[in-house]
Order: sequence, then structure tokens, then C-alpha cells
Amino acid sequence: MKETFEFRISYDFATKLFSPTEGKDLGQITKSVKVIYISKDDPRFDQIPIVDSQIRRDYNRPFYFSWRVHRKYSKKEVDNAIAFNSKITKIFEPAGEECGTEYDEDIACEICGSNRKKIGRLNLKKGTIPRKDIACTIAGEIIVSERFKEIFQRNNLKGLTFEPINYGKHTSNIYEPIVNSPELSLTEKTIAGIDPFNFSESEGAEIYKCPKGHTIGLNLLSEAYVADSPTITEYDFFATKQKVGVNRGLLRPQPLYICSQAFRQMVLKEKLSGFDFEVAHIDK
Repeated sequence: MKETFEFRISYDFATKLFSPTEGKDLGQITKSVKVIYISKDDPRFDQIPIVDSQIRRDYNRPFYFSWRVHRKYSKKEVDNAIAFNSKITKIFEPAGEECGTEYDEDIACEICGSNRKKIGRLNLKKGTIPRKDIACTIAGEIIVSERFKEIFQRNNLKGLTFEPINYGKHTSNIYEPIVNSPELSLTEKTIAGIDPFNFSESEGAEIYKCPKGHTIGLNLLSEAYVADSPTITEYDFFATKQKVGVNRGLLRPQPLYICSQAFRQMVLKEKLSGFDFEVAHIDK
């Protein structure tokens, strides 16, 4: 596996660490952002937070605006994988709560906000649903197309049932997938933090690592590592017991979604849209 980090660097300060010819310039009218790809093996990687701290101190501005991690696998690694972290690439608004979806917040964790329960069907606003086979609201509410539902059932895969969502008083042909497989547990090898340089468990009033074990951090930084379980070979789609994220406004911590090789092959064969996959490791 080859791991590369993408940083959106302030164009004004990029040369403090990178050469003028490195990266890709962004900005329609004036150059404002430089996109840099760098691995952890590059000695400059560990210098990024140091330069960022200096820029913030001297100019009250950030050195980098955002980051992403890209992982590229060999064919052998993919073919030999038992499970995958299934990532939903399309996020949309408004959230269900803004459209009349009701939740029982009394059963949610009072520290991190995890595990609230939806009351009744998911309500969303017609016309806001992306034209993807899977998508997710900013609050973590997942929807899938009728095509996805039919293909999943036709392939006799296990781990999901489907409930139609509502547009106000009307039932739609869009579905909320309900995970009905046993939860999988993430192991300590799964790393989460604020960013690649900051593993803080809290910031101000926000709790990123719940002392009750519900959440492990704000953002997933590593590949997913799940504890071995007999159910891994019995189902094709799972949610993890531990979650990633924060209780902030409409946002809630969300589980990782682990899928089987058969599920991934179905998505690729049928060209279902809205998915990305990383290898998930089984800790035995």
C-alpha cells in the first residue's frame, strides 16, 4: 500500500517549505492555494505543523487549510483482502432533523452524543437528494437508490434491510439502508485524531474520544482495523461499534462501514456510484 497525504497550502507561504515548482496552483483569478502531495517518509512532513505554528504566530494565518489521505493498493492486496472500509463520497444537506425527522436524544451518550435513536421514518427534502446510488447527509443519515436496493437483494447479500424515506407526507423511491448485522469492534491499531499532527482527545467543550468508548477521535487517520469475529464471513455489510466524529450542531459521530469482498465486487460490476474503498484489516 502506498500512502500519500494531500495538503492545501497557502500560496503566500508555500515556499517556506516547498520549492516554487512543486505542487499544483489553485485560484481562478489570483493564485491562492497550492496543492502538495507528500508521504510521511518525506522529512518535510514533520515540518508542516512547525511551519504552520510559525505562520500563525507571525501572520495570524494558517500555513495549510485542509488535508486528505490517499491510499493506493496493489492488485494482490485488494484481491487478498477479506474486508473493506466502505466510504461514502457524496455528502449533502439539509439533514433529516431539518426536514422533520425525529430522534430520541434521551438515550444518546451525554458526553459524545452517540447512539441516539431515530423515531419513525427518515424525512428529507425532495430535490436535494444527489443522483448517486449512495449518499449521506451531514448528520450521517445514509440513503440509497432503488437500483442499489434491487441489486443488493438480487445478489443475496446480507447485512442490510431497506426502509423508504419520506418527502413530507409522501413516500419516495429512495431508501434508508438499515444495518442488521452484528457490530464490529475497532482495535487500538485504528488511529483517529484532529489531523495528522494532532491527536487531542478534546478541544474546548468538544469531546473527540469518549471515555465510555463510543468515539475514538474526530477524523480517521489510519486504515481500519477490526477485531476478528465469526460474523465477518456471515454478512456483507457492517457498522463498527466505535465511532468517529463530534457532536456539534447537526453533526453526530458516525461508525465506519465495513463491507465484504462480494459487496465491493457488486459495486464495481454494477458501476454503483458514490463509493470508495480502502482495505480493512482483520486483527486476529
